[in-house]
Amino acid sequence: MLNSMYSKFDRLTSVHDVYKVETIGDAYMVVGGVPVPVGNHAQRVANFALGMRISAKEVMNPVTGEPIQIRVGIHTGPVLAGVVGDKMPRYCLFGDTVNTASRMESHGLPNSVHLSPTTYRALENQGFEIIARGEIEVKGKGKMTTYFLIQNLNASDDEIMGRPQTLLDHKEASAQENPNIRTVAITRCTDSRELLPKSDAADDSDMSTPEGSPVAGQDSVEAADGELSSDQTKTHPFCSDTLPSGFCAVL
Repeated sequence: MLNSMYSKFDRLTSVHDVYKVETIGDAYMVVGGVPVPVGNHAQRVANFALGMRISAKEVMNPVTGEPIQIRVGIHTGPVLAGVVGDKMPRYCLFGDTVNTASRMESHGLPNSVHLSPTTYRALENQGFEIIARGEIEVKGKGKMTTYFLIQNLNASDDEIMGRPQTLLDHKEASAQENPNIRTVAITRCTDSRELLPKSDAADDSDMSTPEGSPVAGQDSVEAADGELSSDQTKTHPFCSDTLPSGFCAVL
């Protein structure tokens, strides 16, 4: 199941030009803006996350026979990155941005893309529909006002997935205007606990990693009370405008 899901995610990294950092168990981590700095790192990671959610619907839970559910968390900020160690060297990310992205994942909801306030600001007015979740208590961070990414208002599912468009689609696209427009992300299979013995699942719920490590703890909380407000904007996310460099991570 994980091989099927991760293979789909791997293809999406090429579609949206994000960097796959690593997988740990059922967690899949990518980053935009490193090692090559780009201005539209948040948009790339957001589109990748939307693609992950679509891809997950095509993977079946071997126990229930139903499509698996995933949580996605995204945070934007600075990181320390580099290759560490002598054996099996790999490019790693360290810092509070990674930990916060992990918290966004673990405090998210099934089939939802959970955004931190900084990622929300990076995506504001960039063509995405975003709703406010409200203020929640985040482990190790205190109270945070977070958001859910709903959709890209200017891209179809086929475009998000990088699927070939039909000739008719191309004709329709050419008839429309094409306005120009330019983080760490972690995802986790929420069904994976169902596949573990109860003792293993309990142990997993208590796991945590030190601050600064590539992937932090896996806690979850209930959604905060409060009405949701929407943010709908109309600019195109697939762009080449130069913006200040940075990076966005999704866990």
